[in-house]
Amino acid sequence: MAGVSDEEIARLANRLAMLVSDDGEADNAGRAVGALARRLGLSGGQLKAIFMAGAESAGAQTVKLATQANKIRILEGDAEALREALAGAEAVGRQHARERDALREEVATLRAALGARRQRRRVGWIAALAMVVVAGGLGAVGYSLPWLYGLLHSPPPGGAPVYHTAQVRDRPSVLRQQPDSAAPEVATLPVGARLTVRRVLWHNLMQWVEVEFDGKSGFVLSTDVDLSRRETPLDSGWHFA
Repeated sequence: MAGVSDEEIARLANRLAMLVSDDGEADNAGRAVGALARRLGLSGGQLKAIFMAGAESAGAQTVKLATQANKIRILEGDAEALREALAGAEAVGRQHARERDALREEVATLRAALGARRQRRRVGWIAALAMVVVAGGLGAVGYSLPWLYGLLHSPPPGGAPVYHTAQVRDRPSVLRQQPDSAAPEVATLPVGARLTVRRVLWHNLMQWVEVEFDGKSGFVLSTDVDLSRRETPLDSGWHFA
């Protein structure tokens, strides 16, 4: 086949391809193949060899194409499996995102509750401290100023007590042994009873009046009586217990 160009071989192949056409065209193609083969100096054995080589090449090409098609089907199956796996992973990711958001909301709620609890505790400590300061201040009024305490307890000149009068208000009052609501009762004072007052004092943040009534002495709450006070120039008549 020396001296036969690829172009001439391609022309011969085209004529051979036309052999499968309709009857008349196939006959013409057969005569054209014979004429072209003779013109190219090809014998029948050479045509057979060309055909067989082409057949083997075509078979190999077919096998190759089939293998490639099989690989494509495998790859398509793998791609489908990957798409399904990806869809599953995305669903799991969305679920995890929802759980994350729920946990964030729960953490925010817990932090707000903790902050409110700390604020309440802080307010409670401040209130307790304020009560201690107030109590200390009240104690300081009576005990941290000795000169004031002594002045309030000092008797008037000549040792004569300053007397006051009081009258029980619109409800009976209880006369007690000590200026304390838990002290034993001495007597019950009727409404309108007039009392002789010895002194007025503070005890446990409450104002008490030491009085005499019907030969009995004791203490009543200042809110239970109306005081009528005799003024003196040197004694206020107010004391602390």
